[in-house]
Amino acid sequence: MTCKFCNHVNEVYAERCINCGNLLNEKNSSITKAAEIKNISPIDIALKDIKNAWIAGLISIGITITFTLISMSGTDVIGLDASAFIDVFLMIIFTFGIYKKSRTCAILMLALFIFNKILMWQYAGVGSGLPLALVFLWYYSKGVIGTFQYHNHINKFGSSNNNA
Repeated sequence: MTCKFCNHVNEVYAERCINCGNLLNEKNSSITKAAEIKNISPIDIALKDIKNAWIAGLISIGITITFTLISMSGTDVIGLDASAFIDVFLMIIFTFGIYKKSRTCAILMLALFIFNKILMWQYAGVGSGLPLALVFLWYYSKGVIGTFQYHNHINKFGSSNNNA
């Protein structure tokens, strides 16, 4: 099936274009119908994923600062000390990068989150904060995907008005 957006020839039964990610058989897709009702384009979805990732970054920064300050005041919170402000600094940089739609910063934020979670679980025990960790992992992963989809779209179809 040929994609109407980028003219890539896909497998006959493919639902999405392997080249650009757009849905191929729009009439049979409930996702496409919902997107048409809401007037959502692939670039809008990518921008939403990017926005959610940098918001997750801001929340992570706030949580880390709060727990670090509590830990520095004498209550041990998962082994945090003043060196956690290095992580805060990195998270600020990566969050701003995600806001600016940087693929590199999105990947680095995801990697930093996973690395810190592994260290935390070694200290506090695996499973500590797992549900919240899965939520952040989801948003950071979607941020990586969103930044790549955004740049893929921009590179294929030119600049967009949706740079904010």
